[in-house]
Amino acid sequence: MTVQDFINWFGNNPNLVLGYFAVIIAFSLIGLLFVKPANFNPPINYLYGILIYAITIPGLLALVLLLYSFFFLKTNLLQLDLVTYFVPLISMIITLVVINRTIPMSRIPGFGKLSGLFIMIIITFVITYILQRMFFGVFFVGRFQYLIVFFLVLLFGLKIAWDRMVK
Repeated sequence: MTVQDFINWFGNNPNLVLGYFAVIIAFSLIGLLFVKPANFNPPINYLYGILIYAITIPGLLALVLLLYSFFFLKTNLLQLDLVTYFVPLISMIITLVVINRTIPMSRIPGFGKLSGLFIMIIITFVITYILQRMFFGVFFVGRFQYLIVFFLVLLFGLKIAWDRMVK
């Protein structure tokens, strides 16, 4: 199975994907009705942590995939599959807005680490894009796997550098 096969699977199974994101949005809307800052106790805050991770990780992956398709592959955004590329992003935005109206994000366990991961992914993506635009490393031409490996190495390098800088 290739990465493209995995992406195509999402496009070929829209009911599962839409159902997954609809359930997460429904849980966040139910939380908007019943959860208040006064009753935001351990069982509920862990459920919110699970909701945040369950919506943000696919959303971030869809964002990276969208940016990669647009900037690296120069794909026309009008030709991209809605379920694969845009539904996770829109669902992530809706869910995060609803959850933020319910409770401040700083009170949700693990959200600080997730926002740090998001910032590091964006920085790594920008550096990868700049290096690719400078024609640094001809090995990127045509091989998505090489770009992913370079991206992950750069991400871990930035993580180690950030940890040393913060200490």
